[in-house]
Amino acid sequence: MKRIALLACGLLLLVINSAEARRYRGNSGYTYTQPAQASPVTYTTPATTTTQASPASYSTSAATTTATTASYSTATAQGVANLMASYNRVQHFGGNPGYEGCGCGATPQAAYSICCYGNSGMATVDVGYAQGSNGMWYCCRRYR
Repeated sequence: MKRIALLACGLLLLVINSAEARRYRGNSGYTYTQPAQASPVTYTTPATTTTQASPASYSTSAATTTATTASYSTATAQGVANLMASYNRVQHFGGNPGYEGCGCGATPQAAYSICCYGNSGMATVDVGYAQGSNGMWYCCRRYR
């Protein structure tokens, strides 16, 4: 009986000492994350669409140019990518009856390849890309 009690106390002492050693290892509770390399940031102007004027109105103007604004709707993958880029974080917003994968990377290709369910074999039916203010690219893929 004494041997069992001595063995139990010895094991308890061993567990407590290893826990103390982990606490005072010198990392101050922080984990080090290595910074990711980012590609140079390039800014583009908003997309413009040109509509052809009817032949009757050629005397007034040849073409009309309208600027399109970014959509922040969850109905499309592009809208979800725009939302992620505006918040600078990867997040699922819903609004899709099927599966949705989201990712972030230094390039559009990196963001596309890291999306959730990317290796599942499901067919991609909708893709959206957007660049955040931090220079990272955000991608939303929707699957069937």
